[in-house]
Amino acid sequence: MKRVVVSAVLAVCLAQPAVEAVAQTVNNQCFAIGDIAGQVASWRAHKKTKEQALAQAAKYYNNESDRQAVSGIIEKIYRPDAPHMTPDQASMAFTSDCAKQQKSQAPTQ
Repeated sequence: MKRVVVSAVLAVCLAQPAVEAVAQTVNNQCFAIGDIAGQVASWRAHKKTKEQALAQAAKYYNNESDRQAVSGIIEKIYRPDAPHMTPDQASMAFTSDCAKQQKSQAPTQ
């Protein structure tokens, strides 16, 4: 059973770079930020340069605030001192950071 799951996960990971990103609106939606971080980590893992990642993001994200969010994710993942993360690790880390930030900015009752 474990082999089937591992094979399925591996197939998805290998197919991911071939799938075009779909335009979406981020609007501080933590799940979307996590998804984008996972995609950017996949680009880095597959040797896409930072410039290529920025060009890809510019192609699919037309909203200025979304473009800024995506560019910020790219900057963090492509920093020279940034650890190389798997797409899942990046997704979880960025989703968690977003949720913590939103929680700290939420009005207290």
